[in-house]
Amino acid sequence: MDAPMTTKRLILAALGLCVLPAQGAERYAGEAVPRAGGAMLYREVHYIDGGRHVVSYQCPDGKPFARKLLQTHGDPTRPDVQYEDARSGLRETVRATGSKLDIHVARGGDGERAKTIDIPAGAVIDAGFDPYIRAHWDALGAGATIPFLVASRFRFFDVKILGGKVVDGQRHLVLKLDAWYAFAAPTIEMTYGAKDHRLLRYEGMGTVRNAKGKGIDVRIDFPVSGRDLDVPAAAVDDVLKAPLDGHCTT
Repeated sequence: MDAPMTTKRLILAALGLCVLPAQGAERYAGEAVPRAGGAMLYREVHYIDGGRHVVSYQCPDGKPFARKLLQTHGDPTRPDVQYEDARSGLRETVRATGSKLDIHVARGGDGERAKTIDIPAGAVIDAGFDPYIRAHWDALGAGATIPFLVASRFRFFDVKILGGKVVDGQRHLVLKLDAWYAFAAPTIEMTYGAKDHRLLRYEGMGTVRNAKGKGIDVRIDFPVSGRDLDVPAAAVDDVLKAPLDGHCTT
Protein backbone atom coordinates (compact mmCIF):
# COMPACT_ATOMS: atom_id res chain seq x y z
CA MET A 1 0.00 0.00 0.00
CA ASP A 2 1.43 3.41 -0.91
CA ALA A 3 2.50 5.76 1.88
CA PRO A 4 0.06 8.64 1.20
CA MET A 5 -2.97 6.33 1.35
CA THR A 6 -1.66 4.62 4.49
CA THR A 7 -1.21 8.01 6.16
CA LYS A 8 -4.72 9.07 5.16
CA ARG A 9 -6.25 5.92 6.65
CA LEU A 10 -4.28 6.36 9.87
CA ILE A 11 -5.52 9.92 10.24
CA LEU A 12 -9.12 8.84 9.69
CA ALA A 13 -8.71 6.05 12.22
CA ALA A 14 -7.28 8.48 14.76
CA LEU A 15 -10.33 10.68 14.33
CA GLY A 16 -12.59 7.73 15.01
CA LEU A 17 -13.77 7.55 11.39
CA CYS A 18 -13.99 4.55 9.12
CA VAL A 19 -13.11 4.41 5.45
CA LEU A 20 -16.20 3.51 3.46
CA PRO A 21 -16.46 2.57 -0.20
CA ALA A 22 -17.65 5.38 -2.46
CA GLN A 23 -21.40 5.43 -2.95
CA GLY A 24 -23.04 5.94 -6.31
CA ALA A 25 -25.24 8.83 -7.36
CA GLU A 26 -28.97 8.97 -6.71
CA ARG A 27 -31.43 8.95 -9.60
CA TYR A 28 -35.16 9.63 -9.51
CA ALA A 29 -37.66 10.61 -12.19
CA GLY A 30 -41.12 12.02 -12.68
CA GLU A 31 -43.54 12.57 -15.56
CA ALA A 32 -44.95 16.06 -16.06
CA VAL A 33 -48.61 16.30 -17.09
CA PRO A 34 -50.91 19.34 -17.24
CA ARG A 35 -51.97 20.25 -13.72
CA ALA A 36 -55.61 19.86 -14.72
CA GLY A 37 -54.86 16.42 -16.18
CA GLY A 38 -53.93 15.03 -19.57
CA ALA A 39 -51.15 13.28 -21.48
CA MET A 40 -47.50 13.42 -20.46
CA LEU A 41 -45.74 16.58 -21.61
CA TYR A 42 -42.18 15.63 -20.70
CA ARG A 43 -40.14 13.64 -18.21
CA GLU A 44 -37.67 14.90 -15.60
CA VAL A 45 -34.78 12.62 -14.62
CA HIS A 46 -32.74 13.85 -11.65
CA TYR A 47 -29.21 12.76 -10.74
CA ILE A 48 -27.64 13.81 -7.43
CA ASP A 49 -23.93 13.10 -7.24
CA GLY A 50 -22.28 14.78 -4.27
CA GLY A 51 -22.31 18.52 -4.84
CA ARG A 52 -23.79 18.33 -8.32
CA HIS A 53 -27.42 17.87 -9.29
CA VAL A 54 -28.20 17.19 -12.95
CA VAL A 55 -31.70 17.26 -14.42
CA SER A 56 -32.40 15.80 -17.86
CA TYR A 57 -35.67 16.98 -19.42
CA GLN A 58 -36.87 14.42 -21.93
CA CYS A 59 -39.49 14.25 -24.67
CA PRO A 60 -42.18 11.57 -24.31
CA ASP A 61 -40.06 9.41 -26.65
CA GLY A 62 -37.10 9.64 -24.25
CA LYS A 63 -34.91 12.10 -26.18
CA PRO A 64 -33.42 14.86 -23.96
CA PHE A 65 -34.29 18.40 -25.08
CA ALA A 66 -33.15 20.44 -22.07
CA ARG A 67 -30.72 20.08 -19.20
CA LYS A 68 -29.97 21.75 -15.89
CA LEU A 69 -26.77 21.53 -13.87
CA LEU A 70 -26.73 22.70 -10.27
CA GLN A 71 -23.43 22.77 -8.40
CA THR A 72 -23.05 23.41 -4.68
CA HIS A 73 -19.88 25.08 -3.43
CA GLY A 74 -21.00 25.72 0.13
CA ASP A 75 -24.57 26.48 1.14
CA PRO A 76 -26.74 23.78 -0.53
CA THR A 77 -29.70 26.18 -0.68
CA ARG A 78 -27.77 28.45 -3.09
CA PRO A 79 -26.32 26.35 -5.91
CA ASP A 80 -24.85 27.73 -9.11
CA VAL A 81 -27.22 26.94 -11.98
CA GLN A 82 -26.81 26.31 -15.71
CA TYR A 83 -29.94 25.64 -17.76
CA GLU A 84 -30.20 25.02 -21.50
CA ASP A 85 -33.23 24.30 -23.71
CA ALA A 86 -32.27 23.23 -27.24
CA ARG A 87 -35.76 23.87 -28.65
CA SER A 88 -35.70 27.63 -28.13
CA GLY A 89 -32.00 28.22 -27.52
CA LEU A 90 -32.78 29.49 -24.02
CA ARG A 91 -29.78 29.56 -21.69
CA GLU A 92 -29.77 30.70 -18.07
CA THR A 93 -26.70 30.88 -15.86
CA VAL A 94 -26.66 31.80 -12.18
CA ARG A 95 -23.35 32.04 -10.32
CA ALA A 96 -22.66 33.41 -6.84
CA THR A 97 -19.54 35.41 -6.01
CA GLY A 98 -19.47 36.36 -2.36
CA SER A 99 -22.64 38.30 -1.57
CA LYS A 100 -23.37 38.98 -5.26
CA LEU A 101 -25.20 36.89 -7.85
CA ASP A 102 -24.32 37.03 -11.56
CA ILE A 103 -27.28 36.15 -13.79
CA HIS A 104 -27.07 35.65 -17.56
CA VAL A 105 -30.11 34.91 -19.73
CA ALA A 106 -30.00 34.32 -23.49
CA ARG A 107 -33.13 33.58 -25.52
CA GLY A 108 -32.33 32.18 -28.93
CA GLY A 109 -31.43 34.99 -31.33
CA ASP A 110 -32.41 37.78 -28.92
CA GLY A 111 -28.92 38.12 -27.50
CA GLU A 112 -27.83 37.86 -23.89
CA ARG A 113 -28.95 39.92 -20.91
CA ALA A 114 -26.88 40.00 -17.75
CA LYS A 115 -27.25 41.52 -14.33
CA THR A 116 -25.48 41.32 -10.97
CA ILE A 117 -27.71 41.52 -7.90
CA ASP A 118 -27.30 41.29 -4.15
CA ILE A 119 -28.08 38.00 -2.41
CA PRO A 120 -30.51 38.69 0.46
CA ALA A 121 -30.21 36.92 3.79
CA GLY A 122 -31.89 33.52 3.81
CA ALA A 123 -32.14 33.41 0.02
CA VAL A 124 -32.95 30.15 -1.78
CA ILE A 125 -32.02 29.37 -5.39
CA ASP A 126 -33.75 26.83 -7.62
CA ALA A 127 -33.58 23.23 -6.34
CA GLY A 128 -31.87 24.54 -3.22
CA PHE A 129 -35.44 24.57 -1.94
CA ASP A 130 -35.22 20.84 -1.19
CA PRO A 131 -32.27 21.09 1.23
CA TYR A 132 -33.96 24.15 2.75
CA ILE A 133 -37.07 22.07 3.47
CA ARG A 134 -35.02 19.27 5.02
CA ALA A 135 -33.05 21.70 7.20
CA HIS A 136 -36.20 23.47 8.46
CA TRP A 137 -38.58 20.51 8.56
CA ASP A 138 -39.52 20.77 12.23
CA ALA A 139 -40.28 24.49 12.01
CA LEU A 140 -42.41 24.37 8.85
CA GLY A 141 -45.66 23.97 10.74
CA ALA A 142 -45.44 27.64 11.72
CA GLY A 143 -44.81 28.69 8.11
CA ALA A 144 -41.95 30.78 6.73
CA THR A 145 -41.12 33.43 4.15
CA ILE A 146 -38.00 33.14 1.98
CA PRO A 147 -36.47 35.21 -0.83
CA PHE A 148 -36.61 32.90 -3.88
CA LEU A 149 -34.77 33.63 -7.13
CA VAL A 150 -36.58 33.94 -10.46
CA ALA A 151 -33.61 34.10 -12.81
CA SER A 152 -35.61 35.24 -15.85
CA ARG A 153 -36.72 38.33 -13.86
CA PHE A 154 -33.23 38.97 -12.43
CA ARG A 155 -34.56 39.28 -8.90
CA PHE A 156 -35.65 37.52 -5.74
CA PHE A 157 -39.32 37.35 -4.76
CA ASP A 158 -40.55 36.80 -1.22
CA VAL A 159 -42.34 33.45 -1.13
CA LYS A 160 -44.55 32.41 1.76
CA ILE A 161 -44.43 28.73 2.75
CA LEU A 162 -47.53 27.39 4.43
CA GLY A 163 -46.65 24.11 6.09
CA GLY A 164 -49.35 21.66 6.99
CA LYS A 165 -49.42 18.82 9.47
CA VAL A 166 -48.09 15.40 8.57
CA VAL A 167 -51.00 13.26 7.35
CA ASP A 168 -50.71 9.63 6.24
CA GLY A 169 -46.92 9.88 6.19
CA GLN A 170 -46.85 12.98 3.98
CA ARG A 171 -46.56 16.73 4.45
CA HIS A 172 -48.32 19.05 2.01
CA LEU A 173 -46.76 22.50 1.53
CA VAL A 174 -48.27 25.50 -0.24
CA LEU A 175 -46.08 28.27 -1.69
CA LYS A 176 -47.46 31.72 -2.48
CA LEU A 177 -45.94 35.06 -3.40
CA ASP A 178 -45.88 37.30 -0.34
CA ALA A 179 -47.15 40.38 -2.19
CA TRP A 180 -50.39 42.18 -3.00
CA TYR A 181 -50.40 40.73 -6.53
CA ALA A 182 -50.09 37.16 -5.26
CA PHE A 183 -53.68 36.46 -6.32
CA ALA A 184 -52.57 36.68 -9.97
CA ALA A 185 -49.74 34.17 -9.60
CA PRO A 186 -50.35 30.41 -9.64
CA THR A 187 -49.94 28.69 -6.30
CA ILE A 188 -47.28 26.00 -5.97
CA GLU A 189 -48.08 22.86 -4.00
CA MET A 190 -45.45 20.34 -2.94
CA THR A 191 -45.82 17.03 -1.14
CA TYR A 192 -42.93 15.49 0.81
CA GLY A 193 -42.53 12.13 2.51
CA ALA A 194 -42.56 12.57 6.29
CA LYS A 195 -39.96 9.87 6.88
CA ASP A 196 -37.21 10.80 4.42
CA HIS A 197 -38.30 14.39 3.60
CA ARG A 198 -38.07 13.69 -0.13
CA LEU A 199 -40.25 15.32 -2.77
CA LEU A 200 -43.13 13.11 -3.91
CA ARG A 201 -45.26 15.54 -5.93
CA TYR A 202 -44.84 19.00 -7.43
CA GLU A 203 -47.75 21.10 -8.71
CA GLY A 204 -47.15 24.51 -10.23
CA MET A 205 -45.17 26.33 -12.92
CA GLY A 206 -42.37 24.05 -14.09
CA THR A 207 -38.90 24.86 -15.37
CA VAL A 208 -39.80 23.92 -18.95
CA ARG A 209 -41.64 26.47 -21.08
CA ASN A 210 -43.95 25.94 -24.03
CA ALA A 211 -43.28 26.83 -27.67
CA LYS A 212 -44.29 30.45 -26.98
CA GLY A 213 -41.82 30.76 -24.12
CA LYS A 214 -44.53 30.73 -21.47
CA GLY A 215 -44.43 28.69 -18.27
CA ILE A 216 -46.50 25.51 -18.05
CA ASP A 217 -48.68 24.68 -15.05
CA VAL A 218 -47.82 21.03 -14.39
CA ARG A 219 -48.13 18.17 -11.95
CA ILE A 220 -45.11 15.91 -11.51
CA ASP A 221 -45.13 12.76 -9.38
CA PHE A 222 -41.83 11.27 -8.21
CA PRO A 223 -42.60 7.68 -7.15
CA VAL A 224 -40.40 6.21 -4.44
CA SER A 225 -40.27 2.93 -6.36
CA GLY A 226 -38.39 4.65 -9.18
CA ARG A 227 -35.41 5.77 -7.09
CA ASP A 228 -31.97 4.28 -7.68
CA LEU A 229 -29.34 5.02 -5.04
CA ASP A 230 -26.31 3.47 -6.73
CA VAL A 231 -25.88 5.07 -10.15
CA PRO A 232 -22.25 5.21 -11.38
CA ALA A 233 -20.79 8.72 -11.58
CA ALA A 234 -19.85 7.95 -15.19
CA ALA A 235 -23.56 7.68 -16.02
CA VAL A 236 -24.07 11.22 -14.73
CA ASP A 237 -21.16 12.40 -16.88
CA ASP A 238 -22.87 10.80 -19.89
CA VAL A 239 -26.06 12.74 -19.18
CA LEU A 240 -24.07 15.99 -19.21
CA LYS A 241 -22.49 15.08 -22.55
CA ALA A 242 -25.66 13.85 -24.27
CA PRO A 243 -26.78 15.94 -27.28
CA LEU A 244 -30.07 17.78 -26.82
CA ASP A 245 -32.96 17.39 -29.29
CA GLY A 246 -34.27 20.73 -30.47
CA HIS A 247 -37.39 19.32 -32.14
CA CYS A 248 -39.35 18.09 -29.13
CA THR A 249 -42.61 19.98 -28.53
CA THR A 250 -44.62 20.29 -25.31
